[in-house]
Amino acid sequence: MIVIIGTLNVEPSGRDALLEAAKAVMEGTRQEEGCLHYCFTADLVDPSVVHLVERWESEAPLEPHLKTEHIKTFGRAIRPLQVSRGDFTIYEVASEKPG
Repeated sequence: MIVIIGTLNVEPSGRDALLEAAKAVMEGTRQEEGCLHYCFTADLVDPSVVHLVERWESEAPLEPHLKTEHIKTFGRAIRPLQVSRGDFTIYEVASEKPG
């Protein structure tokens, strides 16, 4: 399993527009083969930060995911919002268990 945890930095005035664009990409991505979890969420303390958490069955679906129309549409939607990529970390998970 692959887990990706990251942040996007955005001008606070553009955060609502970023989150609105994220809804569409979340809906599309959640339908993709191999996607187990895909969620953008606003940071509750810092209005300039949006978090992204992804879980995938394996690394194989990631390349096709980045070429989907909903990812391209998301990129076009956030381009004028002064979004910069913060830290993104990809984890390879050998196993998981309920907490």
